[in-house]
Amino acid sequence: MHLTGFNKFAAIAVMTGILFSLTGCPAKPPKQPDVPESTQTSKAPEEAATTASLDLDEDLSKYDLKEGDSLEDVVSKMENKYGIDIVYGNDIRTEFKDENETITVKPNTNFEDVRKALLAIDEGLNALPKGFLRQLPYGKHKILKIYLTGSITINGVPNSGSPAFTSDSDDELFLTIEVIEDGVVNVPTVVHEISHIVDFKLHHDGLIKEDEWTKLNPEGFTYDNSYGENITGGNDPKYCYTTYHYVGRNTGYPDDDIWFYYCYSKVNAYEDRATMLENLVIYKMWNYEVAEGLYKCPHMKAKVEYYLKLIEKDFKMTQSDRDAWANAFKAIS
Repeated sequence: MHLTGFNKFAAIAVMTGILFSLTGCPAKPPKQPDVPESTQTSKAPEEAATTASLDLDEDLSKYDLKEGDSLEDVVSKMENKYGIDIVYGNDIRTEFKDENETITVKPNTNFEDVRKALLAIDEGLNALPKGFLRQLPYGKHKILKIYLTGSITINGVPNSGSPAFTSDSDDELFLTIEVIEDGVVNVPTVVHEISHIVDFKLHHDGLIKEDEWTKLNPEGFTYDNSYGENITGGNDPKYCYTTYHYVGRNTGYPDDDIWFYYCYSKVNAYEDRATMLENLVIYKMWNYEVAEGLYKCPHMKAKVEYYLKLIEKDFKMTQSDRDAWANAFKAIS
């Protein structure tokens, strides 16, 4: 889901669940490509930006989605509910660049697939605290853009699966999600990408101290900063609960020697923090724990507690949301 450091594109293959990242550190923000004209559009950026005000007392039930909602209805409701800008069809941005990678995306003009994808994505976003996405923008950023796209190509090579990516080195704060046939998306992966943006904000606001985070890992441990076989769980599973996400415990390490969810968590601190929240988000959405017992491991519990405290400090939440997340974490730890 994210990068090997700051200012790099982050990407994940969400259909297969395989996670990978693109390296590269641009010396300056990438040039914004021209946006093609479109015959069908989501809300104009200036109008969408007005939705980003925060009111935790607002009744959001009027924005609940219904299966019969048109694409336009779904986009309007989600933009107003979450304070985001959803861009699809021929309005999408088609190129993302840094010094090492050029990512090009094609429009997806099957609007029924886009509609179905948004219905699924809403389920994940709805599990987050009220007003959470409205508070994600930091620094110069005013609103989170979500691009719903067709196929993605990296340095001229077609990407497999259904990827999503974000970046902290861009003029926009964005999350790009490929919509494949029948609107399939992997909802926990979308939330995984959002957790990277949470990291961007926590770093910007001076709350994450990587030296403090290092103390939560095994003595002498260093992230390998290589995606390689970590992607498929083929790397050394030492300290891991399992080799690969969505798989039950399979490494045999005792609870007090589990420090990471799965192999991919050891790529870098960004991936570590994103992967450790996957199990909690899935439980919050569906009342189902994929990695049963993960947070009963004392080191995993300590890392999640540390991270959740930072989020609570940086994001305003209703008391009911604080209680709901605390109770979810307590139930599985």
